[in-house]
Amino acid sequence: METRYRGTSTRRQDDFGMGLPSPNIYSERSKRGTRYKRDEEPPVTSLVLVLAFVLAIFFFVRYVDYKLPTPLTASDISDNPSSFIEERARNDLKTLTSMGPRVSGSHENDVLAVDGILRVLNEIKNSKFATHSLEFEVQKPTGSFYVKFQDGLTHSYAHIRNIIAKLEPAKKTNSTDSILVNCHFDSVPGSPGASDDMVSCTVMLEVIRVLTRQSKPLKNPIVFLFNGAEENGMQAAHGFLRGVEGNSSEVGHRWSKNLKTFVNLEAAGAGGREVLFQTGPGNGWLLDIYKKVPYPWGSVVGEEIFQSGLIPSDTDYRIFRDFALMPGLDFAFIKNGYFYHTKFDNVDNITPGSIQHEGSNLLSLMQTLGNLDFTQIQYSDEKMVFFDIFGWYMVVYSETVARILNVVVSVTVLVIAWLEARRNIPEVAWNVFSTVVAWVSGILIAVACGLLLNLIGYFSPFHSQAMSVFLIFGIPCVLGQIIAFSFMLKGNEDGAWIAGKTTLALLLLTTTLFSRMVFSITYNLIFGMLGWYAARKALSNSKKRLVLYMLVGELFPFALSLYLVTGCLDTFVPIMGRSGSETVPNAFVAVLTSFTLTIPCLSGIVPILMFFRKTVLKLGAALIAIIMVWIVLVNGKNPYTDKTPMRLHVVEVDRTFYDRDLTTVRHTDAGFWLFNIDPNIANFLPEFTDKIPELRNPRELDAMACKELYCGLPYYFPVGKLLRRTHWIPKSNGLSQELKGRVRMEITHDTFVSPTVRRVTLSFAAPDHCTINLSPGKNYKLIKWSLADGQVPPETGTFRDDRPTYFIFHSRGIEFELLEITMDFEKKSEADNNQKDVLVDINFASFYLFGDNMKSEDMKNMLRKVPSWTYSLGWSAVVQMYSIPA
Repeated sequence: METRYRGTSTRRQDDFGMGLPSPNIYSERSKRGTRYKRDEEPPVTSLVLVLAFVLAIFFFVRYVDYKLPTPLTASDISDNPSSFIEERARNDLKTLTSMGPRVSGSHENDVLAVDGILRVLNEIKNSKFATHSLEFEVQKPTGSFYVKFQDGLTHSYAHIRNIIAKLEPAKKTNSTDSILVNCHFDSVPGSPGASDDMVSCTVMLEVIRVLTRQSKPLKNPIVFLFNGAEENGMQAAHGFLRGVEGNSSEVGHRWSKNLKTFVNLEAAGAGGREVLFQTGPGNGWLLDIYKKVPYPWGSVVGEEIFQSGLIPSDTDYRIFRDFALMPGLDFAFIKNGYFYHTKFDNVDNITPGSIQHEGSNLLSLMQTLGNLDFTQIQYSDEKMVFFDIFGWYMVVYSETVARILNVVVSVTVLVIAWLEARRNIPEVAWNVFSTVVAWVSGILIAVACGLLLNLIGYFSPFHSQAMSVFLIFGIPCVLGQIIAFSFMLKGNEDGAWIAGKTTLALLLLTTTLFSRMVFSITYNLIFGMLGWYAARKALSNSKKRLVLYMLVGELFPFALSLYLVTGCLDTFVPIMGRSGSETVPNAFVAVLTSFTLTIPCLSGIVPILMFFRKTVLKLGAALIAIIMVWIVLVNGKNPYTDKTPMRLHVVEVDRTFYDRDLTTVRHTDAGFWLFNIDPNIANFLPEFTDKIPELRNPRELDAMACKELYCGLPYYFPVGKLLRRTHWIPKSNGLSQELKGRVRMEITHDTFVSPTVRRVTLSFAAPDHCTINLSPGKNYKLIKWSLADGQVPPETGTFRDDRPTYFIFHSRGIEFELLEITMDFEKKSEADNNQKDVLVDINFASFYLFGDNMKSEDMKNMLRKVPSWTYSLGWSAVVQMYSIPA
């Protein structure tokens, strides 16, 4: 069928237009640049071909994303004597998680888990070859440090647990350079912590087992750190590097002195593959080693996202990087983030093959690093671009190379675009403007869909099926782009392809100095232009041109980009369920989905769909209708399930407010504190209060607008901005006197060290976890204290009269010990003399996180009533509020 155009033309200009069936597939223009509109669409079979291509790539990406190596069993040992054996590691994991949750400071963590790991190490030592030396010991460090996590806090710890093992040749070598491998065996309250992070500890044990059964030892010592207080804010890792044990004056463990690099093993999910999500800056030599492991998986995209703070968590990587200045690699399991920090993080939910994936890679790394000559390493601070190709191979090159490549590619594309526009700068500018309008339109329509879902009461309908976001937000985004392109490029819709590539080139050129994850745009442009020229020059039949272009121009960049996007969504969708009260999941995920689809994935696909815009718009409208029916009738207003639950965290709080003499009780009260770790909790409160009478009549609190310091609430970490809106439900009876009697603050020393500086020493008696939030009076300034080498950290926030606040988190091992803090307050020269002046306000909160004291009978009775689609976690806290007079 001949294609008809409105108007006539005296010259024919090749444009993209490869969806048309005519052998001459390019739109016509007059010499003056008049655009003409095509009256007919190509056959639907061409559209089916394009959609089949997209779906095939999607299913391929999901296949490789979930493909795991075959786990080796005990029967494979004879044929694989030097290989990692998953079955042995899994058996160790079952034993070491059998005692249940292992909160630092509990008997389960500090005694049972420690004894269990030592028992395995002894078994390995007794069966090792004589060519190896294996030593291990328990460290109980004490120390303090500041870290900028969330609003910022100072950590204090005493007698927490580390198990440290060192593997080296029995016959001493000249090498003193050693490698560190780190895991943590403690868990959060209520969670068995199989993935987070005992599985990594059992992987390390199996790696030690394999290495000690090899006839030839490694040249370099390897230090294996099994740390017992990561969930306390990475305290045990700091204790290994900077802690002091007992009465010793030695700072840090003796095996921490000659470390050259480290590997940190973590988890933010359960099962799946283990991803390398951050390294650097620099460390190209480490990436060159890692890319040779059997199953490489990782991307600089993860590094830049994680280090931007978008993910509300941190790892021991920060400690080794910032306090030891070591280069290293940070790995984590990220699939099934719904299980993270819940009772579902058990051995059964770790996919077969996941342990083999992590173990085989770690064993390979240790075999290479263990024989590496560190004197030959050329260290550099230059950042790297790295990404794997479907788990088969990892590409690594420097940021300098990336910038040169990006500039060359983007300038080349811009020159081609200028020539295609017959050196008409206004036409190039219009193409770019049209593309930006189309992209923004698509994203705004996706966000509008998210806000509409909020308006009608459907919050996070994608929560349990992460990939459904492509239907919920992706389809409206694509339809919005097609409509915008059709309007902006009316008469020259075929020009959408070159317009999109021009805009991508400009985006690449302007962002290459600020981001390394734009590599996906680079390959989009390279392959897109190659496919474009190949299709134009090699074939005359339009359908064959379409096939050739898709295979050359879109196959690799689309698959690579979709591979990254699906991994990103697999991570972020579960995270939305623990992102805090200030997040709007529908809007955030709409932006994330539409942006990542628009820029790296569909810039070459949408212009092809332009040829079928009438059919695509009809099909898209029908799909949106089907999706809405699914959301309303099938999914319903509650997207949570037993395996993908809403997180409901409740603290039973007993509060005492003391008068200025620090002994007279001014006020007491008690209540359930419901903090909105899931941003949708407020929307589901009516459903909770219908079933749980104890939660009726909640009062919303704003952490940024309270009269009391931190609202007089027991914030566990400084997350007042993340969990700004919480709920308080008063109750008539408080906690038992036994629990309250264990908590007290006293002034043990109070003197003036100069006419303007007052030194106060405070003693705190508390359970194994407590926080001290303090705010100096408006006439005083905190200038020194006994924590963190005496340096007063940046303020956490502000209190009344713009007074700074400081957040201290303290934990200790199973041994009881008072916490003493000495602080120097300087009186400001312009201070007013007022008898009601306050030296410092203090919010002292103590937590019962395990055992019989964790939940009162009131708490237990209440939690029995929560819906099955809710994961509830409750504990008790005692809060004491003080105002020390000036």
